[in-house]
Amino acid sequence: MEVDEDIMSKMTQDADLMYTLHVDDRTFHLESVSIMKSKIPVRKPTTRGGVYFTDTMAYKIKASTSDMSILSLLPKIMLGPNTEFQPVEVKTHISVGNKIKDIVLVSHVSNTMNTKTRVELNMIVDRTVQ
Repeated sequence: MEVDEDIMSKMTQDADLMYTLHVDDRTFHLESVSIMKSKIPVRKPTTRGGVYFTDTMAYKIKASTSDMSILSLLPKIMLGPNTEFQPVEVKTHISVGNKIKDIVLVSHVSNTMNTKTRVELNMIVDRTVQ
């Protein structure tokens, strides 16, 4: 399964969508979410952290959460001490025609930055699920 370009296009244009991040059985409300398509730092198809990159362009998500309990989960969802990324799910609902669709963006966390009150997450979308 791959990234659905039509769905991603709708999501990049709708700034009012609400997003949640799901890691194992935990849910985190995401704020200040932006999604854009941009280059990723690979020159050819490659495997990094158990994620296979076939293209040098990908959808990136930048979001933050004020739930600082996510910090304890970062070692298991990011490349670093682990040799593989644990996938995370970013969920939202979008309107397609006259229907509301549940959308899941299966992603991996590429890096984070935190302050005393917020954790900023940068993720790369691996695939979409409807």
